[in-house]
Amino acid sequence: MPDGETTRTTLLLRIKNGDDSAAWREFDGIYRPFLFRYARSKGLGEVDADDVVQHCMAAIHRHAGSFDYDHRKGRFKSWLRTLVNNRIRNLFRDRKEQIAESGDFKELCAKEPSPDEGFDKLWQQEHLKHCLRLIRNEIEESTLKAFQAYVLEERPVDEVCKELNMTRNQVQLIKWRVTTKLGHHMKELLGAED
Repeated sequence: MPDGETTRTTLLLRIKNGDDSAAWREFDGIYRPFLFRYARSKGLGEVDADDVVQHCMAAIHRHAGSFDYDHRKGRFKSWLRTLVNNRIRNLFRDRKEQIAESGDFKELCAKEPSPDEGFDKLWQQEHLKHCLRLIRNEIEESTLKAFQAYVLEERPVDEVCKELNMTRNQVQLIKWRVTTKLGHHMKELLGAED
């Protein structure tokens, strides 16, 4: 993917052109799994989560043609958060009698983070996954394995060193290098927004 086409703002401008199928594939690859995971994290089943995703993607498609990026008017992330949360609320409202009778809703609300916290966490995770896919071809397999084990799986450094026949310094250096590379890709993808 050319570097100039990786920024989120540029991606949003590219999907404005309905004929740019590569932009839509990239956009779909980032946002469809994110929206599905977010809906599931709110207690929706697979069918309802799919409904939320379809609703949101259709709304994005409808509004993409008139998209004009102006960070002073608001961010795409905020708009998407409102869109997905409203759709989830509408689904719960439509089924409130069933949920209220079972007590599931109160229990769900008691143990869930706020909608903004959950949204932001999944937002970061999905964009990070996308950036990891982008750099897979830029780093050696052993480097990727060490990073995944130590950073993503949060396994003890000594365990990772033993398994991959590396020193602590090598694993720490891998963490720093890959994190730096991911940070650059995240900045390109999200711009100054996050």
